[in-house]
Amino acid sequence: MKSNVKSVVVLTAICVVVATFLSVTNFFTAPVIENNKAAAAYDSLYEVMPDAAGFEDVEIPADAPATVIGLYKETSGLGYVATLSTTSQYSSDNMGITVAIGADGTIVGVTLTGYYESKDFGPDYPQTYVGADSALNGIDTFAGVTYSSAAFKGAIQDAFSVLVSSGAVAEGQKSEEQMIKELIPVVLPGCADALGAAQITEIDPMGYTAAYAANNHCGYAVVTSSDAGTIVGVINAFGDVKCYDLEGNEVDGPVEELKSAFPVLAEERAEDNLKAAKKAVGDDAELTPIASVPGFGAVTGAYEAVVGEDAYYVFNSITFGYSNELMESAIVLDAEGSVVTYKSISSLIVHGDYYTEHELTDASAYVSRFVGVNEASYSDDTAMVAGATCTATAVSDSIHAAFNAFQAVKEAE
Repeated sequence: MKSNVKSVVVLTAICVVVATFLSVTNFFTAPVIENNKAAAAYDSLYEVMPDAAGFEDVEIPADAPATVIGLYKETSGLGYVATLSTTSQYSSDNMGITVAIGADGTIVGVTLTGYYESKDFGPDYPQTYVGADSALNGIDTFAGVTYSSAAFKGAIQDAFSVLVSSGAVAEGQKSEEQMIKELIPVVLPGCADALGAAQITEIDPMGYTAAYAANNHCGYAVVTSSDAGTIVGVINAFGDVKCYDLEGNEVDGPVEELKSAFPVLAEERAEDNLKAAKKAVGDDAELTPIASVPGFGAVTGAYEAVVGEDAYYVFNSITFGYSNELMESAIVLDAEGSVVTYKSISSLIVHGDYYTEHELTDASAYVSRFVGVNEASYSDDTAMVAGATCTATAVSDSIHAAFNAFQAVKEAE
């Protein structure tokens, strides 16, 4: 009995000694560890601004984008460094970025501190940003790694937005070419891909400054000039025209002239549109073309359909899937605007070298998700397919295009 008590006392004493030792050790080592962590955190700051004398923390504004996780001012006046964290649609893992912006408002250094994407844009792409100001003139996404490079570019823009809005650096001036490039997908949204970039091809300007055709046949964009300055005119698939200045304000322009200069795409595609519509609503349907659909979305054709005693609307659309492959659809809505049928005219899942394993084994079950939904009840999650985000987004875009067209037609009646 005495032996057991003695053992307990000895064990307790040992535990007390060990706990005391660990506590003392932690007391002395914890600050060292924290200092080492802080030094490591500053390593990327000195990497992008190697001549820095030192850095002091800058409070991040409450309304700053969530991508901006750290902001530092170089103590001798060289400029600022921002640490950023963002994600792309390829991966849920954070992409870490550190960017140095000099006192003159241009990028002097940039580095990746974390990158977990399965498709890599390589070490050279980030360096293309060096020397650019907040306008990022001439800097585009990286072909083949669009989502990751778009996330990278967006994070850099967020860093500039914080510094420019606080007056820390001056805002860069966009070139007219860049302003036009950014304006077209805003005023002709049907030509924009999932990232908001215009998918257009330059065509014969026919006497205008420049002209572009949407790759998905939803319309045209035309650049011309007037006494008020440069104007961008957009023409939808039904021949409707609107004109804008470079600030995105609707202005007077050569509307009638543009109407007569460019062909009506819905009429040019009438045969293809009709075939697609019949695939969606049936060969027995009585189809009457709708001559005008206000709006500038991805709709390329429209019909009123009668099947027996029931009346429907059919909208053709072409949207951008994986690698911006064209995805053609026909969507049938009832008289109240609810989906009756979604019909994919092209391949529902467009396979590339990267996503060969993702396939809809039951396409009919997939499209049945849309039946009965309307503009108020529809959610983009309805279209989502794990691992096929680009394609699912294209499907969702076509549904939205049909809803928008339906509302425009009803309001015009």
